[in-house]
Amino acid sequence: MGWYVMITHILQKHDDNSVAVFYKDEQAGLLQALVVRPGNDKHFNPWVCQIVSINTDANGTTVIWRREDEDVNAVLNLNSHPDGYTGEFRVSGTGHCIVKLIWSLPEGERGFPFMPAFMYGCNEGGNSPWAMYPQLDNGTNGGNTKPWIAKEWYVRADRSSHGLSSVITDRLFYAVGGRDVSRYSYNKIACKNGLAISSTDPHKLTFSVGYANSPYTYSVNPGRNFALPEAFVNLSAGEVNTPIFLLCGSHENRQDAASRILRESYHLLHDKVNDAGSVEDGIRAVSDALVDYGYSAKAKNFYVTLSDDPRIAETSTQFNSAWAGGLRTGYPLLIAGHQLRNKKWLECARSLFDNMATNGICEKTNMFFENYDINSDEWNTRGWWYGAMENPGHSGYVNGQVCYYMLLAYMPEKEAGIEHPEWLASAKRVLEHIANVQADDGRFGFSYSETDGSILDGIGFSSAWFTPAFATLYKITGDVKYLDVSRKAMDFYRQDVEAFNVYGGPHDIPKSPDEEGILAWIDAARILHESTGEERFLKDLLIGLDYEFSWRFPFNVVNEIEPLKSMNWCSTGGSVTSVNNSHVHPMGSAITDSILYAVEATGDPYLKSRLIDTVRWTLTTYLHYDGDYGWGKKGMINERFCYTDSLILERFLDGTPASTWFCAHSWASGAILEGLVGNLFEAVREGKFSIEE
Repeated sequence: MGWYVMITHILQKHDDNSVAVFYKDEQAGLLQALVVRPGNDKHFNPWVCQIVSINTDANGTTVIWRREDEDVNAVLNLNSHPDGYTGEFRVSGTGHCIVKLIWSLPEGERGFPFMPAFMYGCNEGGNSPWAMYPQLDNGTNGGNTKPWIAKEWYVRADRSSHGLSSVITDRLFYAVGGRDVSRYSYNKIACKNGLAISSTDPHKLTFSVGYANSPYTYSVNPGRNFALPEAFVNLSAGEVNTPIFLLCGSHENRQDAASRILRESYHLLHDKVNDAGSVEDGIRAVSDALVDYGYSAKAKNFYVTLSDDPRIAETSTQFNSAWAGGLRTGYPLLIAGHQLRNKKWLECARSLFDNMATNGICEKTNMFFENYDINSDEWNTRGWWYGAMENPGHSGYVNGQVCYYMLLAYMPEKEAGIEHPEWLASAKRVLEHIANVQADDGRFGFSYSETDGSILDGIGFSSAWFTPAFATLYKITGDVKYLDVSRKAMDFYRQDVEAFNVYGGPHDIPKSPDEEGILAWIDAARILHESTGEERFLKDLLIGLDYEFSWRFPFNVVNEIEPLKSMNWCSTGGSVTSVNNSHVHPMGSAITDSILYAVEATGDPYLKSRLIDTVRWTLTTYLHYDGDYGWGKKGMINERFCYTDSLILERFLDGTPASTWFCAHSWASGAILEGLVGNLFEAVREGKFSIEE
């Protein structure tokens, strides 16, 4: 159990307890093994193991530690890798314990802590005063009244999408990681592994057999979350082993370092996604479920929450314009209708766009309303997220998506000889206003005034959704002023993408680092490269994908909670939503056309493999038959897949925890459908692309 590759780095004994890591003759920190036994005092005062031996030969390097009075052995069997070491971590002995491998980096070597899908820098994000998600103490933001801000966060290894903890300094990157579980020699799972990351000097990176949630088990809804505070491995049941890697290397910049860490860990950890049928079968199932169960003819929109229980639909009174449904779902249904020549889907989708273009604009602000109340027959800005906004008003996220999908829908209809001048006019009207109030630095608004449509809050990446809308309007009209607005926006948002510090996508995450906002950047970069051929936009697309992939699993976690456990559910290809809300959701599936474009533009096999993962995962999300996932009708899709010990809020009827919700969401159906239709479906249908590995 482990990996074998080539090597260049050096490990040497430093003292009785520590092993020095060298990179190009420069010491790159110290490795130690520590033992934690059950008990509060032992958690904060672990026992340091002593080095028994360290040997390097043609087969690699082996380091043996032992804690004699605790009868615990820890062994690193390592092989060389161009960027460090790969191999296995073995522990043996007696009793229950956690065994930590801690990499203390050189003192004074300050850097950017990076645990993919969990920690991006110190996780300050947009510095929201409402933020209560995990953050690292940067020296100015902590305090006893903020327990979510700590000098170190220690979590289950599957909190990280790539099973690793890393730090990127101005010169070097350091990373340690491996699988989410350890196993006995007879292959039975022994326990979940752990990861820790710190802002201390020196930085400390930890990989452990067993784990503890410290300072506590984080969940955005902590009161009902089902999780263990810690887990100890039983060494009396046998020796335990787990794959491990240690990476260290130089880089050009932070984005380059993060990309290399992600690519290397992907290749080392990659698992396949189970077969879940064909792309066309998925399109048909999801589209039929949307139209048959999710559509309100009275509201001319999709219910936010879908269920096979008619009582839920009957009590739904609020209908969102985009993001949580609406046009973001109507657009891919329209494309599905064109590609598979389904009149029912087309008529359903068109009704959304007609209604929004005709009735959905606020005359006072020249912006789209975000919500429709069917009981009062009133359009308003009060989507379910309204109270979660620091400066509530018109949503840049929702308005950007409405404009974008309105324009995307306009083009295939026009190509089919069907004119919708009101679709183009409504989106253009809003975008003209947005261009007039665009900030001098290029940003758009996270929220806008309900009085005059001016920017209220300019902090948050979800405002970037106007960028692909302007890029699409330029593509339709050829008017260079829309291209200029797009360029200015890309120049502003690029600084966050390059810094791997993209935050403030969804309105309900107090501006934490997240995965959703980058999707707007990725589509905008692709559209601009298509339209202009400028190399800068292809580069923008690729760095955007690097960031997006930091949230996207390359391996399949071991699921512990039903129904995902028995279903052998695959996490590979699924993306975590945010630091604030730790669950895998379908949003990342929506950009398959942009990933395909990058594959065709570069020929990069890594990107192709990521695309295959994404499409195959996308096909696993929908209910393949009535009652699949333990609920619902064929074709429905839930927004939440709980891959780790967070957001375990749902319960079966007997009170036991469930790892998914027993309802569906129209936005999730839209994201999945968008990932299956369009150029991706045409490439599959024409035999130009295969989802087989």
